[in-house]
Amino acid sequence: MTNFLRTGMFTISVVAFAQMSAAGGWEASTLDTSFMYNEGNYAEAGTAAVTYNVKATTQANTAKTKMAKNQSRTSLAFKTSFGSFDIGLASYMSGAIQLSGADAHKAGCSIAGAAVALCSVVPSGDVIMNSLAVLGRYKLSDEISLMAGANRYSIASGSTVTALTGHYEVSGDEIVPTLGAAYEMSDIALRVELLVQSKTKISNFKAQSKSPFTALADVTGENMTIPQTMKLNFQSGIAENTLLFGSIHQATWKDAQIDIPAIGSGTALGGVDPVSSDFANRTTYSIGIGRKLTEQFSGLISFTSETGGGKTTADPFTLRNGFQSVSLGGRYTAGNMTISGGYNYTMPGDVDLAHASGLTASYKNNNVSAIGIKVGFSF
Repeated sequence: MTNFLRTGMFTISVVAFAQMSAAGGWEASTLDTSFMYNEGNYAEAGTAAVTYNVKATTQANTAKTKMAKNQSRTSLAFKTSFGSFDIGLASYMSGAIQLSGADAHKAGCSIAGAAVALCSVVPSGDVIMNSLAVLGRYKLSDEISLMAGANRYSIASGSTVTALTGHYEVSGDEIVPTLGAAYEMSDIALRVELLVQSKTKISNFKAQSKSPFTALADVTGENMTIPQTMKLNFQSGIAENTLLFGSIHQATWKDAQIDIPAIGSGTALGGVDPVSSDFANRTTYSIGIGRKLTEQFSGLISFTSETGGGKTTADPFTLRNGFQSVSLGGRYTAGNMTISGGYNYTMPGDVDLAHASGLTASYKNNNVSAIGIKVGFSF
């Protein structure tokens, strides 16, 4: 059963990497610590392509318009061992605001007067947040280990969001403490791991903004917060060569909004209007079964469900009311190399956006698909 523990977790991680998203907000991928539990030295690289068939109709348009951009995600990880102590590095895309709301504008759209009804309140955005995590794991015994580290979240300068009455450029980075603990029983491939990251305000978050009538200018009082997250990962052998696995991931997004204040008194008096999010707390549940089919190949199937924030929202950044998804994956071993692949199909919950401006967007019957591959080496 111990060998299958290593076989199963490689496949599980690549399917999780190809997921549509994690627990709400702007989260794209969560920190995957499974690489830290390999024996000896280990390195891996993965890539995933995510296709968003997420469309909405606005108050001015009966035809559906795509509101979310397709994404590609890359991850890298490395770990080495020094007796009972392991140290590892992980790089991955942790957050994204990739929206195409401006594509829903109709001809004649203008923020002035009645022509605003021809506009889309959903923003366009090109913001990517990357993470680099440094982790240390100490084995107190064969059963119990502790993990600690630091995760640096970074938004590159030049990242943009364009809303109805303002254009915003943002940047920033912050280091977030990461703590974890695990209990293992190798004879039944049991592992229960709890991983916690604390709520942290991005202290050097910077924003500039402009309206259709003004030049780009610095903003004061801007705020962006990384939410507190807790993730419980578990797995256990339930029969020969069969592994049950799952996770519960909770993020307190209600306390982690994006807020860019107005410049002056807003566009009405020659300034720039504010923009802010209204994310809801989310919890994501996942459960699946993995099976070793031959000495070289194993496969799995899993189901994931995220709780929603409600069937209606006033937040232009919200594109769904939770989601449900199904994932399939497989892993092939050749010597010290492993090749894992996964496919995910996600069904976002329908949601109706009713903004304070009176503009609307309705999301129904959407889907997201993702395919990923990961190659790992033990040495």
